[in-house]
Amino acid sequence: MVLEEAGLKGITKPFGEVEKTMNEAGFIRGGAWDYSKASFDLKLSTAENDYYLRIRAHVVQGRLEKPQAVVKLENPVFYRHIFPHGLEEDSIPEELQGRVDQALTYLNEHLS
Repeated sequence: MVLEEAGLKGITKPFGEVEKTMNEAGFIRGGAWDYSKASFDLKLSTAENDYYLRIRAHVVQGRLEKPQAVVKLENPVFYRHIFPHGLEEDSIPEELQGRVDQALTYLNEHLS
């Protein structure tokens, strides 16, 4: 589920600042890495499933390995992990909505 109303799309900041803020909010940088984009995942779990709130960042200036590279954020996407196939967009379970809202509020406050 794409979270178009999250308020993060278009935020443009130095990569070092974005990565630090994402880490403080509980996000980790995803395993797929390249010089022009990165994704940050917040793992959330219920008794039945694992979910991920993913935020992608695309480089608009510089190279990603440099903290001063400038990145632009995309809309967050909420995924459910489907073993062994990967991730599938899904709606946010009611029991996780508060945690998702808290994470997005933190990012908005610290990156806007």
